[in-house]
Amino acid sequence: MSRALFAAAALLFATPAQAEYFDAIEDLPVAPGLDESAPGFSFDGAAGRIIGASASGEAPPATIRTFYAQALPALGWAQSPSVSEQGDLIFLRGRERLALTIAPQTNGSALRVRLFMRPSSLAD
Repeated sequence: MSRALFAAAALLFATPAQAEYFDAIEDLPVAPGLDESAPGFSFDGAAGRIIGASASGEAPPATIRTFYAQALPALGWAQSPSVSEQGDLIFLRGRERLALTIAPQTNGSALRVRLFMRPSSLAD
């Protein structure tokens, strides 16, 4: 089964039918109650690729954490027991590392997403 087909099937069961996805990270859903807040960015270098995106909205931080903890395993992500100094949620999938920073705001939350991908030559 192709990765895109698997992702589509998994999201059908793991997230709401009308789920939106980040423009810069096509197989990462935007948590309910958030809207993508700016265009994403991408940087390619010898050590790999970094893609970033952000969203904000009325959803409280706990709701966002729960959403990703439940939705991402269906997309092949495993939550890492480690937490960054910033308190990021960390997920791993093959050569990819996904860091989610969730910050409370006056009327909800801000989410910053960073996807790090190692080139296959550095994967082992």
